[in-house]
Amino acid sequence: MLVALGSPGVHLITCNRCGKENQDHYKFCLGCGNELARPAPTPTPSAGLGIAGDGPLETARTVLPPAPIGAMPAGMAATVSSGELRNSTGAAKPKSGIPWGDSPKMPAPVPFQLPPNPLAGPAPAPRSTGAGIHPVTTPAPARPTGGPAPGADLACPNCGKTVQAGFAFCGACGTRIGSATSGPQGTVGQPRTMFMAGTTAAAPAVAPRGRLILIRPDGSEGGSHAIHDGDNLIGRGQAPLFDADAYLSPRHAELSIGPEGVTIRDLQSLNGVFLKIAAEEPLESGDIFRIGQELLRFEVISPPQALEDGTEVMGTPNPGFWGRLSVIVGRDVDGSAFPLFGEAIVLGRERGDILFPEDGYVSGTHARISLHDERVFLTDLGSSNGTFLRLRSERIIPTGSYMLMGQQLFRLEFR
Repeated sequence: MLVALGSPGVHLITCNRCGKENQDHYKFCLGCGNELARPAPTPTPSAGLGIAGDGPLETARTVLPPAPIGAMPAGMAATVSSGELRNSTGAAKPKSGIPWGDSPKMPAPVPFQLPPNPLAGPAPAPRSTGAGIHPVTTPAPARPTGGPAPGADLACPNCGKTVQAGFAFCGACGTRIGSATSGPQGTVGQPRTMFMAGTTAAAPAVAPRGRLILIRPDGSEGGSHAIHDGDNLIGRGQAPLFDADAYLSPRHAELSIGPEGVTIRDLQSLNGVFLKIAAEEPLESGDIFRIGQELLRFEVISPPQALEDGTEVMGTPNPGFWGRLSVIVGRDVDGSAFPLFGEAIVLGRERGDILFPEDGYVSGTHARISLHDERVFLTDLGSSNGTFLRLRSERIIPTGSYMLMGQQLFRLEFR
């Protein structure tokens, strides 16, 4: 219902910018959006004081909230909100003396609108509802037709762990995930950005040829590190699997996959690379091997050599020792030493020639050092934790091999 101008109880505020009249409870002008200035309140006689000329008390009334700006034509919005009668151009009916019509002298009110959003795209064409009011419609955000939804997690193709979208490597095994996403036709390409003139096809991710699997102290498998064709650097800072081991050098070892298999080489690391032996291994003087927690160095005892002037060194006659086994307790520091004699020496915790009773990781009968064919050999006797020989040079190893690097045990698998 329209409220006529001048009706009792209706107070209007004139906009100081466009001259439009607004109801007194509006904070902003419906014509131009300008903030309305509040007039100073005028004192009114209190009800019940018996002053002459007091009118009846204003009764409570319900005022509908103004319609959203832009939800209806300016002329209709102004008519409904202010109660004024307006013509087709939105001009208010004059109070007196001025013809009412489409006069160009009366500026049409300009509805306040927010500036267009450059990222929202073109606005849709308004759709009439039949009542002359055009609802404001917001276009639904575009969504790619192919590939994972924005923000969706991915599964690592190597270990199956969940990888957050946008990450280039798996945090568990270090496998390269890549940034390729599936396009509308199932093709693989990089996502378009504002700096790309067109879609550039990315090279497909190369599947790893193998992996290094971490073996926990309880024998279960931990994380894994992918091994690709070519050279693969192993060391602290090279992958999350190695960063927590302070006994790994930054450039500790290198694995290379070639036509003959996997070649491992020690890159002059401080603590070396130890390979679990599976068969009888020849020993050379100076070789280092490990059983349990014991780090041992083998040395050949050679007959005393005469000096340059021919003088022979006198000493205790050798009763038949052909080697010596020293326990390494620190860098360039040796502990106990054991002589080697006879055809074979057995190492163990309970039975044998050289015992380590306080090392619970040494089996009762762990390994054997034997002398035959004028060479010295090291053999594991089926121990629980194995015998590990430090590599002297690069070596081709089969799949399933176990390696000790730093303080971690790894198993190598490749195809």
